[in-house]
Amino acid sequence: MQAFDHKRYASFDSPYLSLTFERATGKLAFFGIESGGRDRDKHATYNQLLPGSGGMPAAFRKAPPMAEATVFDDSSLTFTNEKGAVSRLVTEGDRGFTWELKGAPTSEILNIRFNIKTAPLTIWSESVCKKELPKPIATSDPMVVFKHRYSLPMILHFPDYGRVKIEATSPDVYCVEELRKSEDYTGLGLGFRNYDGSHNVMNALHYGCSSLTFRAKGGKATLRFTVMEELYPALPFEGGEEWNGLRRCWMNSFALNRRFFDMGDNIFLHGMAHLSVQMKSDILQVMGGEDEHFKMVRRVFERQMLNSFLCSQADDGEVNFAYVRRKKGKEPMCAFIDSTPGAVIATAGIAHWNLPFAKKLIPYAMKAADFILTLDTDGDGIFEVPFSGNYMDAPVEYGERQRNWWDNFAFGHKDIYFNCLCHRALRELASLLTRLHRYDEAKKYRAQLEKFDKNFYSTFYNPETGVMAGWISADGKVHDYMFTFAVSMGIDEGLIPIPQGRKMMKILLAKMEKEGYGDLRYGIPGNVMPVADPDTIHWACMSDWGRYENGGLSGMNGFHFLTAMYKVGLEKEADAIFKAILHTYDTQFTHTGLMPGYVQSVDWRTKEGNRCGYNYLADNYYFLLAAYTGKGKIKHPAVVR
Repeated sequence: MQAFDHKRYASFDSPYLSLTFERATGKLAFFGIESGGRDRDKHATYNQLLPGSGGMPAAFRKAPPMAEATVFDDSSLTFTNEKGAVSRLVTEGDRGFTWELKGAPTSEILNIRFNIKTAPLTIWSESVCKKELPKPIATSDPMVVFKHRYSLPMILHFPDYGRVKIEATSPDVYCVEELRKSEDYTGLGLGFRNYDGSHNVMNALHYGCSSLTFRAKGGKATLRFTVMEELYPALPFEGGEEWNGLRRCWMNSFALNRRFFDMGDNIFLHGMAHLSVQMKSDILQVMGGEDEHFKMVRRVFERQMLNSFLCSQADDGEVNFAYVRRKKGKEPMCAFIDSTPGAVIATAGIAHWNLPFAKKLIPYAMKAADFILTLDTDGDGIFEVPFSGNYMDAPVEYGERQRNWWDNFAFGHKDIYFNCLCHRALRELASLLTRLHRYDEAKKYRAQLEKFDKNFYSTFYNPETGVMAGWISADGKVHDYMFTFAVSMGIDEGLIPIPQGRKMMKILLAKMEKEGYGDLRYGIPGNVMPVADPDTIHWACMSDWGRYENGGLSGMNGFHFLTAMYKVGLEKEADAIFKAILHTYDTQFTHTGLMPGYVQSVDWRTKEGNRCGYNYLADNYYFLLAAYTGKGKIKHPAVVR
């Protein structure tokens, strides 16, 4: 630990925390954290504060401290000015400090502005967990995107860096956040336009920088800042430094959209009826303990699932974010039909930690499951989605174009990705109903599963490639581009026998080696054969072979793939791939969000490491779960054992 110096700046540095105060103004000019305390040097290199603004005590904004009244010692520093205002900071070990502020002319005691170039900030407090969410505070400032009030204590989560808890010693302190446009960046091409397929088109859409204003009666209060430990479930095996990428990134899955107070696949999209809820539910199930941040995440997630059903479920049971503002009745189906089984899976997931709440969701989940049952139009147990899958631009009755999570491709009719999710949804719902002694209702879903199990392998197995096909279109054509998830999801779901699954995984690994994917340090490709032009989106940036979903690498797909490798006994090969990806996630930026620094993210990469789509996916961290379901061999409903 390095004590404060006596020069122009007062500095403090530890493995967890870096602080620099400007002596002339009393401003906190540099603030860096590292919850893991590891020597990555980011906390001492990347300033979380907006340069030029930083953390400014209100009392010193117009009346700076007097130099002769500034006191330094090994663990504290005190600023005073001619009006009697005081700013006193005292360090508390390696992880924290208290900041006493007196003499503010108004209720505002401190303002902190966070850097738009660093990781997107997520704010957690009891305010965001209540049924009645904080209502936006009216503002006439055109530079303010939105404004909310938060209670203390509050936890600030900076993806890639860690967590900071802010408490107040007096009960009347609260915080107002303004998400402000940056005058330096307004009008420039920042962030991504996440619609019309333009996942890597830059435009002037960005949130801005977070400005936190702490207020207290009497213009005085003492705030305590503490760098919290990394939050992740204990590894079920001996895990050395090679698993630091998991420790660092685990909580990055739960970036909060502060406009809607829910969690989508990124900080811009809200999570209402979004297919990413299934992934978050899976991750939350392996977490336990009494950490208050973790408890808040679960409570927000529960509210999000209830709202998904209440606001986004059509009369026939389908769950889709396109229905958020729907009128009565059924509107045309839009994107992501797989959000329906995802909602059922998430409901069953909640039952593992909050059964009483899950019971409230069961009627909605059963309605969604019954909708799934109607999709088996030919009675063979396999579900036929209402898109032909004949080719990418095939006319459809239900919206602009057909897609599942892999929305670059013409998945339709008998879609293996959707079918595997539906199998799991019905399996878990039947198990939950049995647990609640609702045997007759469970029996209906088990009967469908029996037909499904009997015909799955023969429907999707392609002898020409030796692996499972991606989809069988309505015209009877087999669309097989050696999709890695088509095989691994079938193995994980128990639909492909282990001996055959092992052969298929070896075929995929050999093909990836032949295609030059190397050690797969950037993730797992969705397909290892180029998708034919009629079956993919017509846009070179997104559809060229080796880019984005067409052979590009991502972390999300790694969960199914790695878990399947462990399940079929390819543990040595799985360990090597897993550790290579974790090294990337430990040493590079992985969640810079809709910020100017977005180009540093590793969401989608070519095999050479070039960026090729998105740059803020919380879904990307789904692969981390394979440490528990795969290598750790824990019992988890995501994997049939």
